[in-house]
Amino acid sequence: MDPRNARPPNPTTDQNAFKGKKPNKVIYVPPEFRRPTYAREREQIVSDVKVSTGCAVIPHWNKKWEQDHSIIYQFDIFGTGTALEKAVRHINQWISKAQNKTKDSSAWAKTPAFDPNKWYYEQVDDIKQRHKQRFKEAPSEDMIVHWPAELNDRDISPRDAFGNKLEVLDALRTRNEVFITLLGNRSGDWQMKIQSHEIANLEVAVEEVKNMIERIKTEEMGPCSTNMILDDQEGMEVVFRQADPWWPQIENRTSPRFLPSDMMEPPGSFRGQTLHLSELPTIQRSFQLALEAVRSRKGAYDLVIRLGCLSVRSDEIKNSEVEVKYSKGTFLRLINGRLPLNVERWVVDDISGQQMLTSLCSSDELLEPIKSSSYSGYRPDTLEKTRPMFRGMWIFQDPNTSSAGLPRERIRHSGRPTTSGQKPVTVPEKYILAQVDWTDDNEGLYEKDTPRFYELEPGAAGLKQHMDIKLLELGEGRGWQFTLESLKPVSAKSISPLLTRFMEGVRMKRGYNPQSADLFAEWETSPAVEDCLVTERLIVMHSFGIKETSYKVEIARIWHTGQQPVWSLAVRHAEWANRLSELEHLPTGRKANWGNTLTSFLPKDGQSSYNTADEDLGLSNLDLDPDVEAPPQDGIRILIDKLLQVSAVVSSVKQNEGGVAI
Repeated sequence: MDPRNARPPNPTTDQNAFKGKKPNKVIYVPPEFRRPTYAREREQIVSDVKVSTGCAVIPHWNKKWEQDHSIIYQFDIFGTGTALEKAVRHINQWISKAQNKTKDSSAWAKTPAFDPNKWYYEQVDDIKQRHKQRFKEAPSEDMIVHWPAELNDRDISPRDAFGNKLEVLDALRTRNEVFITLLGNRSGDWQMKIQSHEIANLEVAVEEVKNMIERIKTEEMGPCSTNMILDDQEGMEVVFRQADPWWPQIENRTSPRFLPSDMMEPPGSFRGQTLHLSELPTIQRSFQLALEAVRSRKGAYDLVIRLGCLSVRSDEIKNSEVEVKYSKGTFLRLINGRLPLNVERWVVDDISGQQMLTSLCSSDELLEPIKSSSYSGYRPDTLEKTRPMFRGMWIFQDPNTSSAGLPRERIRHSGRPTTSGQKPVTVPEKYILAQVDWTDDNEGLYEKDTPRFYELEPGAAGLKQHMDIKLLELGEGRGWQFTLESLKPVSAKSISPLLTRFMEGVRMKRGYNPQSADLFAEWETSPAVEDCLVTERLIVMHSFGIKETSYKVEIARIWHTGQQPVWSLAVRHAEWANRLSELEHLPTGRKANWGNTLTSFLPKDGQSSYNTADEDLGLSNLDLDPDVEAPPQDGIRILIDKLLQVSAVVSSVKQNEGGVAI
């Protein structure tokens, strides 16, 4: 018998056992990665995945080819949890190496050399895993955790939040060696029973389950919006007008602005005033609540304060409401109610943006030079010598699920009668964000960082928002937005080789001048990549430090797909990224170790919160009543004061045709 067609030593998957079942994951082989395979190789990869992960894999190949020359175009994977992720990585690795091997060499079975150390650790790991599996069974009652009434009122049960068998809590079960079971809902009060052999493990598990429940509550309630007019004394009436023609997304957009009034304060006078004491606690409390809400939620977060143009979607208001005057009170009721107000990611057009950069470079009294990146780059002598940082961002439809969004018939048992009028199931699209940075190497050259991949929320082509605080400058049609955004990091091994190879090919143009106004990156695309690409964005960012604080100003020139460049401006603290990075690897049920949220993210001197950790004596961790606003601390005062100073620099830019009204 030809050894290339011999059956593998391990049992293969019975495809008939999965007939009619929906796979947990579908991986499509991109056309440029497909090649002929022997039946032996197809069975070998099925066997390898089964042995190493326990998941069943069913390959699909082109039936019109001969059996020994069939081309695999799709893999169906049946499995759950971490085993499914391992299987996806195994298949992606096979796809990425498919072009480097011939079908003859791939068909031969590979027998690795015996490694005693590897065998020992595999045995130890197997013992540990078998020990942890015992704690997935439900024992007798020990301690009860009640399901909150707020979630019951919204018809959300523990099964809705944690799965039918509370499998979302499996990580808590195995890590703390506890048993968690759901008690029957007899009187409308859901309860969870937790039991352990060790009292210390029980106390930790109960606290972590409560953290998980609190996270569900905050996610269901959603971020609380706070809207405040900074130039409240400079206008009496607000009007909605059509968006400026230079906006990247001008369709279906209107922008609110103050109408000039001789009876009010001169435009811009609010920047010389301090916010009233009654306003600062509201901002501070909203800021704190938003951070507390994500303290036990794993993910990659970004906290930033953006200055951008104000906009309202035109389909949210009637045509008769455009160019109609509204009082300030009516306007606030609208944006706090049925009319969502947005702060766009752009603030000026290209001409005004270059002037704004020049103005910031000459603001020596307010700003100071810093490194182009938080951890790399060099610190220039002057603001004018600041070197930019370059970034490229691409959003793709996941090649492995792009066709899953199409309506498909429900899977029906052959003996079950057909239901009339049954609509096909529609699965939301899954999107992948790919990002890569170029930073200077202290010698005038730029190095490309490792590309990073993130998974967006199902059906959403943008980041998830967890904070919404807007400070409006209605006289100029713009505002500051405190925003906390999250993404789900994904390992490159879990990404389709089609996208990883594309990101490897993205490069900076040879001999590119960092001071140039041209596009800095180039890449090659294939028809398969173009089919998945949703949008792209190239960014050139300059960073300046704000004197006597650790806050920094980031001004960026942004190229949207097929659009003229626009400029954005943002402010962030140098320590925010380090604080939030703890959430990226947060174990299930745990909380980030921030100490007091306000002093950690709003240092009282505007610089480092680590300096005051020993002076605190733990008193700052004492929480007030949830309905009571704490008095404003120095941290929020310093931050708002710096935002107003930066706003004054931006407003000093001379108005240009097509720019913002200043």
